[in-house]
Amino acid sequence: MSCTAHVFSCLSLRLRAAFFYLDYASISYYGFGSTVAYYYYLLPSLSLLDARVMTPYVQQLLGWHVDCTLLIAAYRALVLPVAFVLAVACTVACCKSRTDWCSYPFALRTFVFVMPLSMACPIMLESWLFDLRGENPTLFVHFYRRYFWLVVAAFFNVSKIPERIHPGLFDIIGHSHQLFHIFTFLSIYDQVYYVEEGLRQFLQASPAAPTFFGTVGYMLLLVVCLGLVIRKFLKNSEFSSKK
Repeated sequence: MSCTAHVFSCLSLRLRAAFFYLDYASISYYGFGSTVAYYYYLLPSLSLLDARVMTPYVQQLLGWHVDCTLLIAAYRALVLPVAFVLAVACTVACCKSRTDWCSYPFALRTFVFVMPLSMACPIMLESWLFDLRGENPTLFVHFYRRYFWLVVAAFFNVSKIPERIHPGLFDIIGHSHQLFHIFTFLSIYDQVYYVEEGLRQFLQASPAAPTFFGTVGYMLLLVVCLGLVIRKFLKNSEFSSKK
């Protein structure tokens, strides 16, 4: 979708905006789909979300009895709804960034698309509190390498280096936005790798099967919501020529 948005960015301001709105919606859709995959294939294997492990761990750490069952159950119940709301909110913010009120659109979009990455915090906490490197080295290595690529991608997207240093020299090859996409795709490669490993372990362990509403139902509902967001902005916005 990003390629399509760039290819047709030379058309009318309305069509230009429409394709970029679709681009933002696609990114949000992908982010939510990733959270669904995490929810079913990765999170169930974490000690952090196992009350039988966390209750004695917290008790030993704090010195008093704390039952983590309800807290973990609440987190599991809220993961997908919160990720759904974030996907819609991120699309709204990015569409809004193409209007004249936003002075720093690239910085805003970078920040907005970093927000859904917080849904992977349990994996990071797992690596800090438990021996994730020893128990699941594939997840540990590819998870942190993915976030390294994302940091590099965000740097180029916000800094506008190298074209800021040598204007005109990198208009065709080496532009910061090209580097942004390259490092973003490297991060996606690592993500797909450890999600597939999680799927393999999921099939071997045979835990609770994903539900229709928790997978396809959410994704279909998100399509409708994102479509309504795009329709609203195309109908009500004054289109800007900014990038």
